[in-house]
Amino acid sequence: MSDNPAAMHLLERQEQSRVLTEAFGAARAGSGKLILIAGEAGLGKSSLVEQFVSEMRRNARILWGACDALDTPRALGPVHEIAAQTSVLDGRVALPEESRDWLFGALFAQLVPPQRPSVVVLEDVHWADDSTLDFFRFIGRRIQRTNSLLIATYRDEELFPTHPVRRALGELTSRHVIRMRLAPLSAAAVAEMAKNSGRDAAQLLKITGGNPFFLSEALAYPEERVPETVRDAVLARLMRCSAPARDLAELVSISPGKTERWLIEAMLGAHGSAIDEGIARGLLSAPGDAVSFRHELARLAVHSTLAQERARVMHGRVLQALEQHDADLTELVHHAVLADNAAAVLKYAPLAAREAARLGAHREAAAHLSAALRHRDALPPTLQAEFLELLTEEYGLTNQPGLAVLAGREALTLRRAEGNIEAQARVLSLLTPEYRTSGDSNGANESIAEAIALLEPLGGSASLAMAYCARSRLASNRGLDQEAVQFGERALALALELGDPVIESQVLNNMGTALLIAGERSGYESLERSLVLALEKKIDECVARAYCNLMFCATLNHDIVRAEQALRDGIAHCEERGLYCSIAYIRSYAARLALDRGEWADAAQIVFELMQSTELVPVQRVPTRATLALVRIRRGDPGADELLNEVYDLALSMDEPERVGRLTAARAEQAWYRGDLEAVARETAVGLQHLGERRIPWVKGELLFWRSKARAVDPASSNIPQVYRLMLAGEWQAAAESWKKIGMPYEEALCLAEGSDEELLRSLAILDRLGAGPLEAIVRKRLRERGVRGVPRGPRETTRSNPAGLSEKEFEVLALLVEGISNAQIARRLHRSTKTVDHHVSAVLAKLEVHSRAEAITAAFGLGFFGARRDGIENRASR
Repeated sequence: MSDNPAAMHLLERQEQSRVLTEAFGAARAGSGKLILIAGEAGLGKSSLVEQFVSEMRRNARILWGACDALDTPRALGPVHEIAAQTSVLDGRVALPEESRDWLFGALFAQLVPPQRPSVVVLEDVHWADDSTLDFFRFIGRRIQRTNSLLIATYRDEELFPTHPVRRALGELTSRHVIRMRLAPLSAAAVAEMAKNSGRDAAQLLKITGGNPFFLSEALAYPEERVPETVRDAVLARLMRCSAPARDLAELVSISPGKTERWLIEAMLGAHGSAIDEGIARGLLSAPGDAVSFRHELARLAVHSTLAQERARVMHGRVLQALEQHDADLTELVHHAVLADNAAAVLKYAPLAAREAARLGAHREAAAHLSAALRHRDALPPTLQAEFLELLTEEYGLTNQPGLAVLAGREALTLRRAEGNIEAQARVLSLLTPEYRTSGDSNGANESIAEAIALLEPLGGSASLAMAYCARSRLASNRGLDQEAVQFGERALALALELGDPVIESQVLNNMGTALLIAGERSGYESLERSLVLALEKKIDECVARAYCNLMFCATLNHDIVRAEQALRDGIAHCEERGLYCSIAYIRSYAARLALDRGEWADAAQIVFELMQSTELVPVQRVPTRATLALVRIRRGDPGADELLNEVYDLALSMDEPERVGRLTAARAEQAWYRGDLEAVARETAVGLQHLGERRIPWVKGELLFWRSKARAVDPASSNIPQVYRLMLAGEWQAAAESWKKIGMPYEEALCLAEGSDEELLRSLAILDRLGAGPLEAIVRKRLRERGVRGVPRGPRETTRSNPAGLSEKEFEVLALLVEGISNAQIARRLHRSTKTVDHHVSAVLAKLEVHSRAEAITAAFGLGFFGARRDGIENRASR
């Protein structure tokens, strides 16, 4: 039998091949598609794509980029590979500040008519850097406008819940996205592969689990027994190679991805015959002017045989060769770190960090800076502090405030030791928003107060303007509108004097937001001036923050039309530029907007997607949990208490009364439905106490309304919106009309529920449409007590809790999918065969009109499936 397994792959992949072919047909007709191919290592993702690509070469241009398993990936490495296969870079030298945006746009232009249809492959996306993921999102969100196919492969078992790739995948959910997950080979396929080998197919299946790569290696194993691991099988191949071929394999194993031939010659001399032998043995492949392992599992197996000191020496020699060849900075850092060459790490890692940051790969920038700081003892304190400041910024940009605070504190200690006042103040200003974002209000207060105290004696400066701006922003977040404006005006005067548009835009944002939180619509003027200035000067982060606060303020003030506009424009701008932390913030308030509009399934789905795809920081976590809790409270679903309790102490510690007020109002609403008026009074008292004298009229009005339900409020309360004054005065019909004009149907129904028989019936119709079980039950009870006849029947409970028409068994399967367990585990739990469960899962996906387990889970939460019906199932299962 030949060592090369090329002829043995692609059994049981016909369906996936058919889907790929059909998707290309749709793309060629003008409706591009994104194909996501998941599977564990060795299941044949690359083999499937390679065969498909070989069949399409006559009909399409093939563009292929692979992500490498470097400890810190190359920023835009696969994207540059793809660009090199087009005419995009011919004679073009991009300016540093425009290179990424220009490159993304230029590559997109290559994928739309009248260009020839393309098949673009991004291989091993689980190793992608942040910038490559931004490219993946950029193309993925526009793929339907192309005549091309974008295929991405990844190992789903390597994606932990907050993995950046999982977040990117979670954001790509349109109907132009097709997901497929490769399964291990069946017993029949294993028997087919083994039929001429003389091996026991059942034993092969038991040991390999149907993994095609492991299976091919096992069949090539020289002994009669089946090897216990992939490593055993690969090393058996290696041992059958000559000494030069083994030396070559060891060299290639220390460089993830491909090793260029010039480097092989520099290290080992002429090794053409060794390369040919490695290919013939099925161990290596030789794409273009490089050599690589046939599979990453094989590379890892060979690499595991290298003694630590031998590997270190080899990395050192590779580093020397690369230094003389103008190599990529990331490769230099990779080998410098593994060679334990401190001087080289300190030379190249900061440069690689700067380049990664320029390209938007901020996680990679942080990794490079961390690599340099592991050798900080060889650096002077000033340079250590500089690197730590940069690291603080990079952690902040990647939504990691806890790590940003740790790095910032270290930088501050060094700046204090050197006595550099401006540098100390700069670090303190950097730390302030990170403390606030992580929920440490005391840390934020102390940092900004110290920064201002240090700088004011020195006179006007950009650092002082930055500190005043940070103080204004902190006050704005806390509802201290007068303080926000006071420090904002100081910062604005300095910004105008210094000609600093960044600080000017930020300050206008702070002041406008503060005024809008206080209920003064004049704040929109400042906030929109901030946006216009940032757009004019192309200050992307200021643009993103302006959209974030426009969305927040419009939602807070129930200005639904303006909120919808901010949502559309903000998401479009931030997606275009890869500002995904800002997208998460905007979407957290998009969920609240959907709740207010009565689109509860959408609200729940947005929150669930955020929880699954984004590592939310405390300032994002509090409002999203409160929104989802309200959906569950109003629908009568379980789980609201857990959501509210999870963030309650966190919200109280943040000293941001808007968040505390909305959270305590939600807890009060929950208590009212339970008939616990003491809890209603207690929760609203907490919210109002945190509010104090601060002007946040919409939050105050909501708290006072719920407090009135406990008969514990003065109806003459001032500084609240007119609609709440009407409610407190018992003018329910006028209040209902006001809510109707605003566009908030649940609040309208809440007011109508206090009115005449006719108004109760109108309320009931709204509540039936919303699926608002608890309030609907209250209204029906009131109608019965009044003896009203002809009350419409509401939807049956089974219809309400199961709008997709799932069978009892399908619902049980979906409930287990939500728990995150595999089909095999579900089969054991339900005492069914795995094949039967596979059929149930397929039926669930079809009825929910989704393509993957992840999308099914999202739909389950969005449709509110886990109310009384699931409780009933669980009770029956426990009997």
